[in-house]
Amino acid sequence: MTLAALIRQRVQPWQVWLCAAIAGYLSLSAATNTLRSFHWYMLLVVPVAFFGTEKPKRFFLDWLPLFAFWLVYDRLRLVQPMLLDRVAVAWPYDLECQAFGWMTGGQAPAHWSRAWLATQAGSAIGDAVSLAAQFIYLSHLFVLPLILLYFWIRGFRDEGDRASFTMYMRAFFALHVMAIAIYLLLPVAPPWWVSLNGAVQPTSELVAATKMTAAMDGVIVQGLIKSASNWFAAVPSLHGAYPVLMVLLAALDKNRRLAGAFAAYMVLMFASTVVLNQHYIIDLIAGGVIALLAGWFAQLKRQ
Repeated sequence: MTLAALIRQRVQPWQVWLCAAIAGYLSLSAATNTLRSFHWYMLLVVPVAFFGTEKPKRFFLDWLPLFAFWLVYDRLRLVQPMLLDRVAVAWPYDLECQAFGWMTGGQAPAHWSRAWLATQAGSAIGDAVSLAAQFIYLSHLFVLPLILLYFWIRGFRDEGDRASFTMYMRAFFALHVMAIAIYLLLPVAPPWWVSLNGAVQPTSELVAATKMTAAMDGVIVQGLIKSASNWFAAVPSLHGAYPVLMVLLAALDKNRRLAGAFAAYMVLMFASTVVLNQHYIIDLIAGGVIALLAGWFAQLKRQ
């Protein structure tokens, strides 16, 4: 068989589209000076797509909604400068203080928590709380993909797990679509921005001069937020939405043990985001609301 015949036999349309998407994404990132070192890892996908079995094709197609969200969310860094003059700063803070300030002497709970953590700096309890909160805060990057991977792998042998994978993917796709739309329509400043700048409207100069070490605790979280694609995507909080949706989907799947584990994870995640000065409680509630809508959508489609 000639090389040309081998290429014609092996190359499929989805592989061409995949390579074109990766090339286009990297080119756009380079052209807009937003290329990051971790973007190059996308190239590892190419040999897997071309030299793997039929499973890589199924994997890419099944996981396309999640991959698409990651890419779109990362490109929000191009949109952030155009949103700065519309970022809501004062009223979310005022609403938080009015709704939940009774718990913390009139302050926003996130600001009170950060002040408390500052008084514990260098102590065993302060270090333990900071490290635990950072670990939990970052865990959402891995928990969802691992859950989906679990159902996806088991789905080859069990139709019930395949149905669960489809329901989870559909629900999180709906969640992500709603979140992106709200981020663009209603950009909101997180509590750490108010800690640094008060109610001052964000500008390109202020963003460029931001010192993360003065805004929040935890070197890991500081590095993550510094490289984040959009600093003003506080509402709805995906850190709040993810565990709520996981609890709901596990309950719909009649998996009480998993629902209980997700409920505990939800409590820990809510506490961690507040302690690290990343979200107001109202942000988390907003995340919970769109999670309920996404769960309803997934269940409706399943029926």
